[in-house]
Amino acid sequence: MSGAQTCPRCRTGDILAILRLPHTWENATGKRVSVRSDLLLCSHCDAHDPLTGPIVTYFALHETVRPEHMHHLARLLRRWIDHASIPKPNEKPLTTEAEAWYRGDL
Repeated sequence: MSGAQTCPRCRTGDILAILRLPHTWENATGKRVSVRSDLLLCSHCDAHDPLTGPIVTYFALHETVRPEHMHHLARLLRRWIDHASIPKPNEKPLTTEAEAWYRGDL
């Protein structure tokens, strides 16, 4: 796939699609904050997942969406969307970076 971005999880697969999920978080003061989480569909990481594998397979066979396949691909994408969940934040990288900042290492 030309021009594809490399997956930040595996560093080998291509990003095939991005699902943007709006939601809210409660910050440290208890205030609700509107945010957006991006779920990446990777040609390597998501190939064996029952929800995303068929989408990965589609793009492995067809570099772009073919008009005659739009309804089929739409069903696959809708299934992924319907079962998508907001990822839990990984606080370890944030904590590590904050500690480095406090030490003056950044």
